[in-house]
Amino acid sequence: MYRSEGIVPLSSKEEILNNWQKFRWGDKLTSVFGNTVTLVDHQIETLKDSRKKTSIWKLVVTDGIESIPVVLKIFKLPLKENQMVEINMYQRAYTLLQEFMPQMYWIENVNKEEIWLFTQYVKPLRGQIKLVPKHLEQIIPTVANFHALTFENRFLQHAHVFDSWLPRYDSKLITLERSKHIEKTKEYLDKAMKEPGLREMVEPSYNVIHKILQKGPIFFPEIMEAGQSLIHGDLHIHNVCCTNVNEQQAWPIQLIDWESVKYAPVWYDLVVLVELLIDFRKDWHKKAEDIRSHCVHLYSKEMQSKGIVFHEDPLNLLKMTYLQRVLEKRLLNHLRRVLNGEKSALLGRYLEKIVLWGKELGLL
Repeated sequence: MYRSEGIVPLSSKEEILNNWQKFRWGDKLTSVFGNTVTLVDHQIETLKDSRKKTSIWKLVVTDGIESIPVVLKIFKLPLKENQMVEINMYQRAYTLLQEFMPQMYWIENVNKEEIWLFTQYVKPLRGQIKLVPKHLEQIIPTVANFHALTFENRFLQHAHVFDSWLPRYDSKLITLERSKHIEKTKEYLDKAMKEPGLREMVEPSYNVIHKILQKGPIFFPEIMEAGQSLIHGDLHIHNVCCTNVNEQQAWPIQLIDWESVKYAPVWYDLVVLVELLIDFRKDWHKKAEDIRSHCVHLYSKEMQSKGIVFHEDPLNLLKMTYLQRVLEKRLLNHLRRVLNGEKSALLGRYLEKIVLWGKELGLL
């Protein structure tokens, strides 16, 4: 559903209440739910307060019997590219991908200043469970289903949905950006070597990483050859939700925050979901090899059940994609962060694994 009319930008609960009445949001959602709904005034909760970009609120509406949680996401115009991607995911791709997304209730262009998106509120896994490696078994099948739907030639069947707005990993623009990031990484490695506190961390791997960077911007063509599909692009555990977590049944997983979607090598999502999680969870480090091997096997098995077979060793594909992701941008981000006086929980891991896996995978 899509309409356009004027509204005052929101910045407080009071303004939400005022504008809810003024612009008849209750009537609009009533037409969606089929019953008359009203806003529960005292249950307005800020989920993200960043009015310069987006503002996210959790609302509760009721039909007098049932309470229905709703997410209101407000985008400020003009939209940035990543915001436009998420808007298009709901406006253009929702019909195709709705099983993986919260239900969309309403989207509206408001006075050429904002876009309001009302969706189903789905509970994040965080807060419902204490995450352990076994829980990844509940998430990975959904990721495989999502990838399989638009894998390689299957994407071409839906190209008309995505062609005008979806970023592509192999586009000229993104390829150029990748090359620029790698050159910047070299500069920041040199800067790090001039900082006494940072030099001690960087120096042992400095020469090796400089040699590896010369081989970019695509360090492993194998990950492209293994296949591309639509990927979520930011598949950390905060963006994984489930309405009903039941340890005895398969979880109905849904994903949120679709701003980083692109057509790209499928293993990027597994890197964020699995390997990056291992990096952050120090209590998982001793069992890291078992965890990643199990997750890679499960993902490969799920993809095979949908007719997709990886001819390269899947475990190597995960490691290759991890290194590609780190070398093309993430190492730069974390070097910059530390040089700016901020902390990085990952820089040490990145440096260590570039050398270790770089040798293992033939970059040296």
